[in-house]
Amino acid sequence: MASTTTARIPEGGNPPAERDAGEEDNTEYRVELQLEALESEANRVREEYDLCAHDPFRASPESKYERYDVTVDHEHGDRATEIKLCSFKRPHMRGLHCAWISFFLAFMIWFAPAPLLKEIQDTLGLSKKEVWTSSITNDCTAIFLRMVMGPVCDAHGARLPMALVLLLAAIPTSMVGLINSATGLAVCRLFIGIAGSSFVMSQFWPSRLFSREIAGTANGLVGGWGNLGGAFTQLLMGTILFPIFRDYYDSSEKAWRVICVIPATVAFAWGCILPFISDDAPMGNYSEMKKKGAMDRVFMTTSLRQGATINTWILYILYACSFGVELVMNNGAVLYYTSEFGLSTEDASAIGFIYGSMNIFARALGGLFSDRLNLHIGMRGRLWLQLILLVCEGVTILVFAFAKTLPGAIVTMCIFSIFTQAAEGAIYGVVPYVSKLYTGSVAGLVGSGGNAGSVVYGFGFRHLPYKDAFIMMGSIVIAASSLNFFIRIPCHAGLISGEDNYAVIQARERHIRRREMERQAMLEAQQDGPGTAATDGQGNDSQGSGDGHASNREEPVVEVDNNDDDDVQESEPDANGAEEEESRQEESPRREDEKRPDTEAMLSEPTSELVPNDENLEETPKWEDIEESPQEPAP
Repeated sequence: MASTTTARIPEGGNPPAERDAGEEDNTEYRVELQLEALESEANRVREEYDLCAHDPFRASPESKYERYDVTVDHEHGDRATEIKLCSFKRPHMRGLHCAWISFFLAFMIWFAPAPLLKEIQDTLGLSKKEVWTSSITNDCTAIFLRMVMGPVCDAHGARLPMALVLLLAAIPTSMVGLINSATGLAVCRLFIGIAGSSFVMSQFWPSRLFSREIAGTANGLVGGWGNLGGAFTQLLMGTILFPIFRDYYDSSEKAWRVICVIPATVAFAWGCILPFISDDAPMGNYSEMKKKGAMDRVFMTTSLRQGATINTWILYILYACSFGVELVMNNGAVLYYTSEFGLSTEDASAIGFIYGSMNIFARALGGLFSDRLNLHIGMRGRLWLQLILLVCEGVTILVFAFAKTLPGAIVTMCIFSIFTQAAEGAIYGVVPYVSKLYTGSVAGLVGSGGNAGSVVYGFGFRHLPYKDAFIMMGSIVIAASSLNFFIRIPCHAGLISGEDNYAVIQARERHIRRREMERQAMLEAQQDGPGTAATDGQGNDSQGSGDGHASNREEPVVEVDNNDDDDVQESEPDANGAEEEESRQEESPRREDEKRPDTEAMLSEPTSELVPNDENLEETPKWEDIEESPQEPAP
């Protein structure tokens, strides 16, 4: 009997040939649906960017926020183009305030033992060399960690590393009271030096939140107010807490062994809450942005290698001549005034506070002047400012070395403190230009230069009399200032040679136009009367929510009386004069248009063109830049 074979048909399915044809049709249909979805998404993103181009407060589509409290530059990752110090709204201003508060607390615990060194020396019977050895170890840890934290910030942001540093550094600070020998003091301060690495995060964070045109001001504010923690701890530990606890325990030894727990507790508590109240970047946290594809992954080894350029190492040396001097004074001010002028710990700590209190304005002033000079004459202005400030700093240090009276020493110290801290702000006005992609590595390497300088000067103070040590330090600062002539930022003019790139000039002019538009908008808001005074320039209530989302609010219709321009009142249409009311409403917008500047025309002016082979301009062009981008004029 002949056997017959039949094709097996899957249960609930079609024969293979029919099934393949059906699957092919379904695949084509799914591909068409996906293409339509992608096209729809592309159109939506295009519309979002078109809206952003005419609204400086609107967030980019990739951001976790809808609107910001400050004007932003959408071409550079929604970085802010203005600073509102009285605002604490996320993400820009909240990040700036969290940065300086964190750095303030880190500085406070970093130098908490410094005002007590004279008491510790007397209790443990230490020599001058042993005390200065502990100060040197206090800076050695920060040298290494600052180099490491730069690439860490490039890869993970500044928020989490800052919190971790505060938590770790608070532990050895609270254990200062357990010290019983010179070795114990050196080891304890070695681990407390972990707090010194917080400087990298404090400078990287504002660079991530604010545009480069105002980065000097933002970094100066954060660095200056953060460094103020070193001055505040002189006053808090040496002049306030130490006398109180000494009188309470009737023992100087018990007093210095107990009081370091107080700043350690405050710093630890702040480190616990910091990750939950701030953001890494304008568009959100790094982990969220990586999941959305809004940023690329950065490898720390690549970041460190790319950030270590010749410009970075020159700034490393220059920062050793500014911040290194400040660290030496934070460590040695009390020792200097107690040994040279016979002052008590309380009085010497108060004078040390005067030195550090110049950070309230001096460092921010250096960054502000650097930004202003950059707007007018470019990078050359920043470099000339650095040179002048460093020379003035070195000269005043030499004058301080020869001071023989207490009033003369205090006055001279204040003057060279101003130049020192202003130079720090000016140097970090240049740092964001060295490498746009690896700003964290550059900031970390340059920042470690300050600690390296402190170590070098510390050895001088360990072996030399105070006068000779200050002469050595001032001479080094003056000699090193000449290195400004060798800084060459690509696409920017040098100190005495070179010219700015066309795109750099256009970017600078665009920033100036934006500032002028913001100034005109503020003047209009003031002239329009109380009806618009409560808005923030966005058409939104100035009391918006703290998470960055602004709330819209209906405003009453306001018109100006033809007979008296100063008489502003709410319109109330008259039922008997409807035609007159209608004509007035038609004329009112016309009058408003006459006095309001044509912002669309100003925004449509040609802006900077991306230079194809320029390694320092990594911006991704928008659709409108690709379609209608102005060409660079032929030389």
